[in-house]
Amino acid sequence: MARVRLENVCKSYDNSEHMAVSDFSLEVQDKEFVVLVGPSGCGKTTTLRMIAGLEDITSGGLFIDDRLVNDLEPKDRDIAMVFQNYALYPHMSVFDNMGFALKLRKRPKEEIAAAVNEAARILSIGHLLDRKPRQLSGGERQRVAIGRAIVRHPKVFLMDEPLSNLDAKMRTQMRAEIIKLHKRLNTTFVYVTHDQVEAMTLGDRIVVMKDGLIQQIDTPQNIYDTPANVFVAGFIGTPQMNLFHGARLVLAAGDYYVRMFGREFLLPEEKQQILKGKGAAEQAVIAGVRPDDFELTAGGSGITALPDLGEVMGSEVILHVRIPKEGVGIADLSEAEGVVESDDENLNWVGAVIVQKGGASGSTEAVSILPDASKINLFDPATQANLLL
Repeated sequence: MARVRLENVCKSYDNSEHMAVSDFSLEVQDKEFVVLVGPSGCGKTTTLRMIAGLEDITSGGLFIDDRLVNDLEPKDRDIAMVFQNYALYPHMSVFDNMGFALKLRKRPKEEIAAAVNEAARILSIGHLLDRKPRQLSGGERQRVAIGRAIVRHPKVFLMDEPLSNLDAKMRTQMRAEIIKLHKRLNTTFVYVTHDQVEAMTLGDRIVVMKDGLIQQIDTPQNIYDTPANVFVAGFIGTPQMNLFHGARLVLAAGDYYVRMFGREFLLPEEKQQILKGKGAAEQAVIAGVRPDDFELTAGGSGITALPDLGEVMGSEVILHVRIPKEGVGIADLSEAEGVVESDDENLNWVGAVIVQKGGASGSTEAVSILPDASKINLFDPATQANLLL
């Protein structure tokens, strides 16, 4: 049993009124993999360090298996933490680095050897046990750092951006290794990252943070499909969600439509029921559409857009386009300048990004696109909250 519960946890430094973490409440279930994600300075590492006991809690309660541990020393919490910096002892072998914590606890040599060899087997680093850290690659050093945590058999694993020092290929490989490790160890993981790809691929649930506050807690797919607010919509997803500020929610004959770029799109029944349940009125909205939820249509039957550039990704092309505002012709966009993702009200176009399956990237001819109405999200311009939650 390894359940972690945070109740209204807050953290401020030097009695400052500014809260590094504010009103943080989360329950991590036994054997669950939870990822804290957000931009630099959002409070995710501070939260992890409070769980570890490396930072004092200003207010609120931290429970591990229903035991209040606010004032418990780190060594007594039965947790293990893997840091961004591997912090290996350079003069020790891999074997000695991994077994050092057990040696400090005066465990028998046979027990230390068995624990280190088992961890090395799990991590496929048995052939490295006699080497020094300077003889290892970045990925191998990270495995050693993880192995040092494994040998302690902790109730909870805490990981603070452990892959950020690795190159792209090694990060992909290590992500897969961490998923396998979680399944093998069958224990609780709390993982911190600023990389939303890591968050989406690793977590059973994701906690999205901003400015010390939780923005949304949900499964990766639910956060991707239905972000709680504009910040989450823009943070999760690569390329990020298109946000169209000039849209409007329209009610006609008892049904809700989204009007944008001179077209009206009927919302699906599920979203109709949510809006009707809230008694939603006609209003200005921010319409959110994922780049891969656009379809290129034939014969100009959709919204006309003018491509600016295409990024070839192999099986697909990320196409940056300009869409004329209502009442503006496509010919008026030919001399437009600037980056397409602009929301400048003085421009006569709106920038968007769409994903095109296959195709070439160099064409500058106008294309016809249609959003999948079932995937459109609607946000309140005042509160930034998703109207469909």
